[in-house]
Amino acid sequence: MKTKARIDSIRKRQKIEEKYSWDRMSDTEEERHSHKIRAIIAAVFISAIFIIFIIRLFELQVTNHEYYLLQAENNRIKIRPIQAPRGLILDRNGKIMAENYNTFDLIAKKERVKDKKIFFTNLEKVLVVDKNKRKTIEAQFKDKRLKDVVIMENITLDEFSKISVDSHVIPELEIIPKLKRKYLYPHATSHAVGYIAKVSEKDLDSTVVKIFEGMTDVGKIGIERFYQNLLVGEPGFERLETDAQGEVIRSLKTNKPKRGQDIYLTLDLDLQTYAYDLMKDKQGAVIAMNPRNGDVLVFVSAPGYDTNLFTKTISNKDYQKLLNRTDKPLINRAIAGQYPPGSTLKPFIGLIALDEGIIDPKTSFHCTGSYKLKNRKRPFGCWKKEGHLGTDISYGITQSCDVFFYRVAELSGIDLLGDQLDKFGFGEKTYVDLLGESSGLIPSRAWKRRVKGLPWYPGETLNVGIGQGFFLSTPMQLALGTSILANDGKTHTPHLLLGYKDIKTNEFKKYEYDKNQHQVSFDSHENLDLIKHAMWRVVNEQKVGTAAHLRKIGNIEIAGKTGTSQVYSLDAGKSQKKSLQDHALFISYAPFDDPEIVVVVVVENGGSGSRTAAPIAHKVIKRYISNKDKVAQK
Repeated sequence: MKTKARIDSIRKRQKIEEKYSWDRMSDTEEERHSHKIRAIIAAVFISAIFIIFIIRLFELQVTNHEYYLLQAENNRIKIRPIQAPRGLILDRNGKIMAENYNTFDLIAKKERVKDKKIFFTNLEKVLVVDKNKRKTIEAQFKDKRLKDVVIMENITLDEFSKISVDSHVIPELEIIPKLKRKYLYPHATSHAVGYIAKVSEKDLDSTVVKIFEGMTDVGKIGIERFYQNLLVGEPGFERLETDAQGEVIRSLKTNKPKRGQDIYLTLDLDLQTYAYDLMKDKQGAVIAMNPRNGDVLVFVSAPGYDTNLFTKTISNKDYQKLLNRTDKPLINRAIAGQYPPGSTLKPFIGLIALDEGIIDPKTSFHCTGSYKLKNRKRPFGCWKKEGHLGTDISYGITQSCDVFFYRVAELSGIDLLGDQLDKFGFGEKTYVDLLGESSGLIPSRAWKRRVKGLPWYPGETLNVGIGQGFFLSTPMQLALGTSILANDGKTHTPHLLLGYKDIKTNEFKKYEYDKNQHQVSFDSHENLDLIKHAMWRVVNEQKVGTAAHLRKIGNIEIAGKTGTSQVYSLDAGKSQKKSLQDHALFISYAPFDDPEIVVVVVVENGGSGSRTAAPIAHKVIKRYISNKDKVAQK
């Protein structure tokens, strides 16, 4: 029998169990409720995702079907540009100076190169890659604009065969056909014709020069740059189908390129190369020009350089060699070289003084070999120490008397000279069709105050009177000024473009020089004739003229003026004995009675203009007349 205590214990236990049993049942219901809510939320979420999927699927298959089809098409289609043949550059007689040739380049596709270290390791198994070569290649990898890296240019047949055999070693490589530029007379025409080279960021930013997509080369200097838009043509393209690895399966469509226009220059190639040969081992410039129309027949800047170096990727080593040469071959001395003109300025100074009434044809000054300014101890010397005694304007030019022109300059003043010299083309660009032209300098009081922070001194005016001091001119400015004198004030803008042949019509379109002509007015043609006759005396009056040792060319008479500049070379920072020698200059035209050629010669550190520059000009004129006679006889 159960005792009362036992019964109370059982009842108490039952109550506790009932309590906990109720709690357990309550928790289960809550969990069930929570699970139900979660299930509903999950169902809603899944339904939303399904709806979005359906909508997206509709967009892909219906709404944007064409767009994504095109995208898929583009993923398997590759557009390869086809290089347009660049127009030829020819001289006035149709002789080719710049042409194109077919070759092959070895390139690496950037997109295929996953590991550059492995790439170079494999590359060295196929090719010899020195430090300079590696630097050049790595620089191309860093250039984000480039899709392809040029490994080798102008591949030979032997190299082509070897690379083809070893192509499995380095699949990133590809051999592509290329049109390359070739300059047939690179040194003689380097500064006139110029060269093409790789497109730079500066080129891409240009708003003037045409740069087409896929184009790798562009004109950098010379005619190649100035007439880039005529020469370049329009590239074509080839539409290619590729596989998943980017390999070409087949060609789908080809648009042929349009070749550039052929350009004919005013240069006479025979005369150009002849003049360049005369300047071998010299530094300076030779310009020959037709004063009747502005045609530039000779454009020589010496020394020249091999422009073919730039048609391929020039190494930094080779480029630095050119930059560091003491004779500075990259300077275009014909338009960028600025020189004191020396005594070649005297005909212009004399004509100004005559027209302004400062002197007349009979005005005479006594030359004792020097001229002294008031309040200045040191006199200004004449090249002839014993002096020229009584000298008028004609004799002053013929004998190049410095004292006469000191006096003329003093009477004229720097203000008058500065105002009048610009009408001959000094102090401003000639606007010849080349880039990089310098303006020269006609000094003035305002210029000196602005640049030097100093006043103008009377002695500086005397120096300008003989083409010295601060006065600077380019050889091209001297050629234009001489043309103005030779052609009685009528002048044309100097130009190298004779015309071009339109590819579409095969029609020759000639340069219209008549649109670029102007007339310089003189107060008296008698004054001009007096100056021109004095220049005739320089060459033709024996024992008087400073260039009278030059012989007549048949019946052709030459007029000219010698000049000597007492200055340093363009590289005057270095103390070399040669750099202390005078520059030699000569301006000339022929025939005297009916001018058709102007020749200007500047020889840096050449000494006397009479001995060095004048004979070169004489030979150029003689060659010109000889060639003309040969043409006439045909």
